Amino acid sequence: MLGRKTVMAAAGAAMLATAGAANADTLKIAVGFPSGSAAAYALENLAKNIEATTDLKAKVYMLSLLSLKETPPGIRDGIADMGFVLPPYFPAEFAEFNLAANLSMLSTTGKQVESPGAAMGAAMTEYVFLHCPECLTEQKRQNQVYLGTGTSPTYILHCTTPIRTMDDLKGKKYRSGAANFGRWAEAVGGVKVSVPGNDIYESMAQGVVDCGMFSATELTNLQLFDVTKYITTKIPGGVFAGVASNSINRDVWRDLTDAQRQAIFKASARSSADVTWKYYADAKRNLKDAPGKGIEIIEPTAEMLKMSADFAQSDLAVISQQFTDDYGLENVDAKIAKVSELIEKYKVLTAGMEDDPEALAQLYWDEIMSKVDLTTYGMN
Repeated sequence: MLGRKTVMAAAGAAMLATAGAANADTLKIAVGFPSGSAAAYALENLAKNIEATTDLKAKVYMLSLLSLKETPPGIRDGIADMGFVLPPYFPAEFAEFNLAANLSMLSTTGKQVESPGAAMGAAMTEYVFLHCPECLTEQKRQNQVYLGTGTSPTYILHCTTPIRTMDDLKGKKYRSGAANFGRWAEAVGGVKVSVPGNDIYESMAQGVVDCGMFSATELTNLQLFDVTKYITTKIPGGVFAGVASNSINRDVWRDLTDAQRQAIFKASARSSADVTWKYYADAKRNLKDAPGKGIEIIEPTAEMLKMSADFAQSDLAVISQQFTDDYGLENVDAKIAKVSELIEKYKVLTAGMEDDPEALAQLYWDEIMSKVDLTTYGMN
């Protein structure tokens, strides 16, 4: 992780280099995950696709350029040209986006699908591009251009102590990566703890948290096999949807040629699909491998499942009030209704695509991104 002085020095160097990435013919892509992670896999493929379809070069920096929390301001200030952005780390700056992301538990309630992440990622992407001009305005304020969302598989409990019953849930310290999961932790009688993704391993190892709420993909993404001893599946449910898979610096975007923008936009559809698919595929593999690594897999009780489903529905009113009162958003209930509608739409349209990133990317393009006017998008 970069220290503050390092970041400031890098920012100064970036400001001195006034030419955009298009002028330098190289794109610096930052991802705050290690090599082999789903995010790194997707952005490495993005770089290859950019180089294959444009005259640009692209280099991915894994952990070495910006940490997860440093990535949004790093892109804003030109330290990186593109990067894997997690808006929930900046709740006020990305409030409109985070409203939609906070609805992710709806992807695992109601109609059940094999890959809730595929449905939620497509729903988020359509919502931001085609139905949420406020989302794009807040991206502009951060000197960024949004290029799509990929999401995790179902969030489950990774713990250092077994969680088998409702009583076991009480009193535990839960790592929460988004506000809705934090409220779930409090609803079951636990304590929410906010820990950056890069610090989860140490927090679990040192007992700062008893359980982490994230997908099984993070067992390899963040090397958590060593500190996880028990996994309780299916709860809290939902997925992590607070992702802008590969946002780009606005000045860099505007310096690109029309052909370069078109190629990067098309490559971004595949990148978002790659994030979702790789997360899903790795989660399946990790759950299969977990018992051989000394991790006990626990199925939740019917009471625990009902509690999570009931929570997801009751939490909608909390989300509405929070984003209205705390962040000053307008027409919040209508926005929640729209995102809910899109989740159900893509539960149907993504069926059978959980193991087919090419088909998922084509869906992103046909249903959503082909409808964006690149002559004006991100240019004003």
